[in-house]
Amino acid sequence: MQPTQMEIKPSPPMAVGRQLRRMWMVFTLRDIPKYEALRARVRRYPEIDPIAVETFLVLLRVASDVMTGAEDYWTKHGLSHGRFIVLAVLNRDPSIALSPSDLADKCGVSRATMTGLVAGLQRHHYVRREHHHDDRRMALVRLTPEGVRFLDAILPDYYRRLARMMGYLDQAEKRKLEEMLVKIGQGLPEMTGE
Repeated sequence: MQPTQMEIKPSPPMAVGRQLRRMWMVFTLRDIPKYEALRARVRRYPEIDPIAVETFLVLLRVASDVMTGAEDYWTKHGLSHGRFIVLAVLNRDPSIALSPSDLADKCGVSRATMTGLVAGLQRHHYVRREHHHDDRRMALVRLTPEGVRFLDAILPDYYRRLARMMGYLDQAEKRKLEEMLVKIGQGLPEMTGE
């Protein structure tokens, strides 16, 4: 039985910030080979699973478009992907300050990268560094009231847009997609050789 084909329409070009290019490799392939074209390569590459390759390419295409769209949104608000993630982590509980190393771990970046992200957010007065109450040598990072106001101003629109984008799926499809993406994540060591 042949799989159903999903038509991918290219999204319009969007502004892409320098941070995105460094943090996220944009997948530029627009002409996704269809099942039949991949199936024709079986003689040359017997290991090929045409459905797996086609699904993988669609996943990369959509993920890249989503990240590009999100980066475009954050850029309009003077943020990069990295800065947005730092603010989002701190916004989980704005009353709690975190060490730069904890922030780096939670955001999935190096401590050196976190230093630059925090410095940029400090220039905008969205975060502040303060000394740890028990150990003055230790720095902590906290959202400022201005940072909270900024997030309160942009996040409702961001969440509305996200809901509209995901609104093409019903609730059951959203849960199923989440389950499938987790399974793909579990298979990542097969790609990375770990």
